[in-house]
Amino acid sequence: MLTKLVFISDRLPEFRNYFRSDHSNHFRLDMLSHTEANQRYIYHNYYELFIIDLREPWLSIPQWIREQTQQHYFHLFIFITDKPLNPLLTKLLGQRIFKTISFEEAKDNLSAFTEEVAHFFEEHQYKYDKSKFITEVPFEGLIGDHPSVKRINDFIKLVSRARFAPCLISGEGGTGKTLCAHLIHHANDLHDDLFFVKNCEKATTSELLGDLFGVDDESGIYGPKRHGLFEIYNGGTIVLQNIEKMPPDVQDKLLLYLEDKIFRPLGSNRVIESSVRIIAMSEYKLDRLVKRRDFNPDLFFHLNAFEISLPPLRERGEDILLLSDYYLQYAAQVLAKAVHSISLPAQRLLKEYAWPGNIRQLKQVLEKAVLHCKSSEISLEDLPDYVNGGQSSFHEDNHLGNCSLKEIERLHIERVLANTNGNKSKAAALLQISRTTLREKLRQYAID
Repeated sequence: MLTKLVFISDRLPEFRNYFRSDHSNHFRLDMLSHTEANQRYIYHNYYELFIIDLREPWLSIPQWIREQTQQHYFHLFIFITDKPLNPLLTKLLGQRIFKTISFEEAKDNLSAFTEEVAHFFEEHQYKYDKSKFITEVPFEGLIGDHPSVKRINDFIKLVSRARFAPCLISGEGGTGKTLCAHLIHHANDLHDDLFFVKNCEKATTSELLGDLFGVDDESGIYGPKRHGLFEIYNGGTIVLQNIEKMPPDVQDKLLLYLEDKIFRPLGSNRVIESSVRIIAMSEYKLDRLVKRRDFNPDLFFHLNAFEISLPPLRERGEDILLLSDYYLQYAAQVLAKAVHSISLPAQRLLKEYAWPGNIRQLKQVLEKAVLHCKSSEISLEDLPDYVNGGQSSFHEDNHLGNCSLKEIERLHIERVLANTNGNKSKAAALLQISRTTLREKLRQYAID
């Protein structure tokens, strides 16, 4: 029997007819905005039915959706959207998605859909096959429409089939090398407990040898007695960051391990067999280091069996806004702020910036912008000065000549609301329009 459901929407007044219907006598109905849902309210409650209104499809899927999926089997989802659902969301929820309906259908027939769900629960007609429910996050891949990103996603799937084959990932800092390694690991349905990252930079020869292969010697010459990473993470993945910084003696022993998959801990004749996928990462082209004899050529050829080269963000101009929208949604969810969009002038600035820190820098910029944003839209004033060339006077007003009249009107309404602390009566008086007209414009421009 359906006893408890939650309706999540940022435009709840649009569904007033649904809330006035008599179905509320049959079950408990909670009403939340998306911001409230992200403020951990959902985490402490169990619902049999989620009705989720999406004006824009989720690019970044909220963590509470993932947790509900992993912790509870017996609940369903109705999505209200006029756009296709994120394919990852479809894979994640599977048969839990009861219906996907348009906004107009929902306004007119949502009560009928809810009663249909209630009937299924009452008659036990909805069959749950737990074996089909995904408890781990399905393969997401790198985000982007650039041809190089699509090729890399296809190659990651290919690499995952060679279960323990080593792999080399190269690219500038912040391009997503560690994420790429995680995707290879997860493509084999492995838990994060079998994933470890070791940075070779500033590590001494004895420290790296002990950490990787372990120490059986009690003399203390090689440090404290301990198990090595190759033994602890047998069956998993070890990522070696800054592989070009690995001392020559460690390179030689790593090569022997890759050839035979056996090793001896320091100070011991005990032979240990271990199967670990080695993923090496570097910001440099290792083949150039090999030519200069600064890196073991045989080790390079082993690691280079599968190579992934990640392009810098400046070469992926068409993906900058897509990634910006993703990190905007992600930051808004984490910070529980009702920030939904990026202004057109700010979009232009994001596309024109060179992004020396690549995707990592873009993520940090969007997180800070969402944190500082005082409206539902990120403006130029929310972006750091270095993104706009350090020009402190580089504000929205400089770009109004490139905006439509509707864009200017929307910006002006948002500023008036900000100046009146959200007081709609004062805002309507300043704008010299009625409250009814203001409400209509707020609805038209999706201003909360």
